[in-house]
Amino acid sequence: MSYVSNLVKKPWGYEYLAYENDEVALWFLRIRKGHKTSMHCHPNKTTGLIVLDGAAEISFLNNKFLLPSHNKIMIRKGLFHSTQAISDGGISMFEIETPVNKNDLVRLRDSYG
Repeated sequence: MSYVSNLVKKPWGYEYLAYENDEVALWFLRIRKGHKTSMHCHPNKTTGLIVLDGAAEISFLNNKFLLPSHNKIMIRKGLFHSTQAISDGGISMFEIETPVNKNDLVRLRDSYG
């Protein structure tokens, strides 16, 4: 299966669907320095983030922490979170989500409208 048409441009960079089956989707994300995803949650799915290159700041409603290159985090269902690129070259990361449902998204805040 070809995933070439699955590149999605975002105000913060882009995401690319690298793999998908009935149970899991693997997205490659590129976030430019100083940019971040919206503060959002997924009520029905679990998300894993793996930083491949650079460093990310992962924010929750009440705290935040640094996620350096080659580190990972699992985010439970319903937990509001945002990912910001803090390294000079931005960040490259994998996002693994299960179950597969791109519409399982509740945005609380979005810097880009």
